[in-house]
Amino acid sequence: MAESSINLAIIGSGPAGITAGIYAARKNLSVRVFESAALGGQTSLAIFVENYPGTKRIRGSELMDQWAEHLKEFGVEVEEANGIKSVKKINGGFELVTDEKETVNAKAVLVVTGTENKKLGIPGEKELYGKGISYCANCDGPVYKGKKVAVIGGGNSGVTNGLFIEEIAAETMLIEFMPELNCDEVYLPKLEKSKIRVLKNTQALEVKGEERVQALKVKDRATGKESEIAVDGIFIYVGLEPRNRLAKELGCKLDKWGFIETSVEQASSVKGVFAAGDIVSGTLAQTVWAAASGARAALAAYDFIKQGK
Repeated sequence: MAESSINLAIIGSGPAGITAGIYAARKNLSVRVFESAALGGQTSLAIFVENYPGTKRIRGSELMDQWAEHLKEFGVEVEEANGIKSVKKINGGFELVTDEKETVNAKAVLVVTGTENKKLGIPGEKELYGKGISYCANCDGPVYKGKKVAVIGGGNSGVTNGLFIEEIAAETMLIEFMPELNCDEVYLPKLEKSKIRVLKNTQALEVKGEERVQALKVKDRATGKESEIAVDGIFIYVGLEPRNRLAKELGCKLDKWGFIETSVEQASSVKGVFAAGDIVSGTLAQTVWAAASGARAALAAYDFIKQGK
């Protein structure tokens, strides 16, 4: 089994991880960025990013590709499909084992594992995942050209992805559990001008289908009336949950929702372990917020490594 030693191991490659990598490299730390899937985190799944200063409108995946290229200029690459299988604290630092079975010794660890889409937990959802059920319109939307699609969730992700799907599908509906949508008001005029059918105060009960999705069973929460809506595809955006497996392995203190609690300097409860981005408790799930916390975490890790703070 191969073995190497570095100053800082960054686990995750979303906006926080890439920014931290840039700041750490500029401080001349030996650093590696490990990613179990593809780079970019939740930002890479965004149809468009329109609120990052200096970038008026850009696909999330394109923005993250640009950031990764910036990181590469400092001699650091995102190691895609090479995540961390296990991590533990040892004398003088940490021992990490990668998906490629390499043992990496690091003086400090930065956890930026982010979040993943929450599941509804209704019958048919798990069974028909990949057969009409998706959590990424940017990835799977083009498959539904000329078909009927339901988007579940009335927050920013649900509405923006619904607007994207409407340009592809023959019919698009947006289903929100609460009486009102929870998206930024800037999206409401666009939604009103669209042909999207909006069902508020509506609960998704069950996904119907044999080999593929055929219908969605819903309930009007005001009247209690249940009905079935024929659909070919369903995209689910009902919130995010933390990817905290490695944080638990390290013994980091978590809040009641499973997010990592940190100090102002992004330090966790475990000495030498820092956290940034969406995985951190109380974080606003925005690219600009994640980037800022990643920079702060990298500088705090530098102080810890070089000055023993």
